[in-house]
Amino acid sequence: MAEDSALALTHCHVFDIRINFDKRWTFGPISGGDMHGYTSIGEGSTVSGPRLNGKLVDYSGADWPVVRPDGVVELNAHYMIEADDGTPIYIRNLGYVHGPIRAAGQGPDEAPAIAPYFRCTPYFRAPIGPHDWLNRTVIVGVGKRVPKILPDDAPDHSLFRYYAVT
Repeated sequence: MAEDSALALTHCHVFDIRINFDKRWTFGPISGGDMHGYTSIGEGSTVSGPRLNGKLVDYSGADWPVVRPDGVVELNAHYMIEADDGTPIYIRNLGYVHGPIRAAGQGPDEAPAIAPYFRCTPYFRAPIGPHDWLNRTVIVGVGKRVPKILPDDAPDHSLFRYYAVT
């Protein structure tokens, strides 16, 4: 089969988000054996990159994950971005996380044996203007969880790198 350029998939880096967390709860099991969670957005979260810069609005939302019996975490986060120019942008971020992360008592240089799978698909609502490209662009994200384990560690946070599919 000949290569069809209309079916080619390319991507480009558009921005990164660092999300600092405030509260983290898990409860359950609920019907079906799943656990349910709540992780709220804290202070000082940032957005930076070639296409979007700003911050997350402090305490503007949370992730409501479902932790399945097979260990897969289904992300369902909602929060607000404030672009550097003051534009408010709503984001809903859906995704999956599975695989080990650094555990309590494990030093910062001790990497898990298998890198975790942490992928997401954000959806945006931006007002008409310089950021409305977010309303019509497929974006995918790759994440990394960075829990606070030791007293001198950075606050509990996650890092995301987002790519526009072109």
